[in-house]
Amino acid sequence: MNKITLALCLSFILTGCNTTSSDPNTFTSQCRYSELLGDPPLTFTVTSVNEARLDGVICSGSLNAFENMLEHFPSVNTFKIKTIPGSADDETNLALSTVIHANGITTHIMSGGMVASGGTDLFLAGVERTAEDSTPQIGVHSWSSSDGRNGNTIPRDDEEHQSYLDYYQTININPDFYWYTLDAAPADNMHWMTVEEMKYFHVLTK
Repeated sequence: MNKITLALCLSFILTGCNTTSSDPNTFTSQCRYSELLGDPPLTFTVTSVNEARLDGVICSGSLNAFENMLEHFPSVNTFKIKTIPGSADDETNLALSTVIHANGITTHIMSGGMVASGGTDLFLAGVERTAEDSTPQIGVHSWSSSDGRNGNTIPRDDEEHQSYLDYYQTININPDFYWYTLDAAPADNMHWMTVEEMKYFHVLTK
């Protein structure tokens, strides 16, 4: 990724960069309306030299939005998450989350914030993972196949699991977490992790 120098884009006022928004500090995922069904797309809002706020649903344009943000603001190393309720494009989500981890970015759930489903996968990409609340809202559930089967009904040696297992290995999360999510709740429901579960799977690093 080509990165321009900090001096070109940052004077802490954070103005003057081309973005996908009228606000030069905001980078919004460009996604099809049919993906989101009216939900807001994932948006990266640069709030300081080193931080950006994240909010919205991960979709097909989210990796491009991230890369655009990082090109203009290469010193951003912390994502403060308000609400990421899920992903409309799991393939993009895993690619985005892998790149977030590779860039050494820290993830933090803000007070009253929430991550769930694909949003949890993105949160786990942080090399350091923290939360403002003592019991943050972190939701997990099974994915479902195109024919409506829940992931936990598909044999464990099926190749459909491999992209997720590879992802968790890449971000240094025990693959047991993946199997746990499949059993925690069906695709049309959500399980909110307990503090004990978060500790067991090392969801938070501090």
